[in-house]
Amino acid sequence: MNSISLSNEHILISTYNYDNSCVKKIKSLIEEKYAFLFKAVIIHGSLGTNEDIKFSDFDGLLIVKDDWLNSKELSSFKKESFRHILEYDPIQHHGWFQLKESDLNNYPNNYLPISVLQNSKLIFPDINEIQLNIKLNDFIDYKEALFNVLNPLEERLALNWKPINMFQLKSFLSQIMLLPCLFYSALNNKGIFKRESFETVKPYFSDEEWSPIKLCSKARLNWEYDLNFIQKVLMHRPERIFRKLTKKVISPPIDYNKFDYVTNDNFMNVLSLFIKKIKYHKGL
Repeated sequence: MNSISLSNEHILISTYNYDNSCVKKIKSLIEEKYAFLFKAVIIHGSLGTNEDIKFSDFDGLLIVKDDWLNSKELSSFKKESFRHILEYDPIQHHGWFQLKESDLNNYPNNYLPISVLQNSKLIFPDINEIQLNIKLNDFIDYKEALFNVLNPLEERLALNWKPINMFQLKSFLSQIMLLPCLFYSALNNKGIFKRESFETVKPYFSDEEWSPIKLCSKARLNWEYDLNFIQKVLMHRPERIFRKLTKKVISPPIDYNKFDYVTNDNFMNVLSLFIKKIKYHKGL
């Protein structure tokens, strides 16, 4: 039997010093009630680089001590912290990223690339910086992560599916904008920071094929919607039933005067071209 090849990485993550109120509330929550659960809690994505805008969601990683992985205490933390996250983004479409501490000894780089960690910030423990000593598996299937996003998108397009509310639209656009990063990783067998992936892989595509990314980026910068009183109350609830209702019923409808260019038939057609170009690229 072949042994697993592991390479050592030492990732230095400095403390979060920006001014986001959601991050500060979660940091206080951990320190007051849940510090015993975690090796570290990390903010990444646009919040980690202090580039968050109205479209930005909350991207956070929990590195949980192994003994607390399936605990009621961890579940309680997730529920309490998600209330704060939903105040920040009521149409947040995913929860915390999570690893157990022992995963650092065989790090799943296709789940959260170390390039993401290198652009992240520490909110717990309350120290200036932390060094994560990671053993990286050199034989990871990056193609699986790509096709786990590609295939459902392609199936939706084949069924003429379209988003019907702002929750669904944000989730849809987020999946599309993840594709350049996943495509790069599948081609090169290594991760890349999402922001850097766009210019890196753009030369592989014609202007028409690349246009869905360009249009999604435009929607991201122009992101805007309003909530009425009932929506504000119900969409800030973290319970599963309210998240399901948000996805299907409660979320505001799409304003097609603002977002027709990422929901019309032409967009779906060029998105299909973009997906096919990725899926059948000779390097995959």
